Amino acid sequence: METYLDLFEGAIRKQAEIVGEETAFQQAQKAGLGVSSEGHIVSCTGNPQVVLLRLIKYFTAGGNMMALAQCTPLINELLANYSEDKEKSEEPESVSDPS
Repeated sequence: METYLDLFEGAIRKQAEIVGEETAFQQAQKAGLGVSSEGHIVSCTGNPQVVLLRLIKYFTAGGNMMALAQCTPLINELLANYSEDKEKSEEPESVSDPS
């Protein structure tokens, strides 16, 4: 979870440079993040992966595709976690020999 929070903060800081702090913080809050006045994440409501998807939605609304680039580290983390989860679920379960 700590990794997500750090990555969220970085993306929000970059978004604030483009649209201003107030707008970036409002977008983050709509996505499910609690943001302090200094731009630190103080809470994350729900699954961080879902929050990430919401954040991308709000950041890219109106055609702001630069925001998508800002979310690249978050997307990479999401995909890495998805791959790890998928590999774990595809591992064959060991079956003990009852004899």
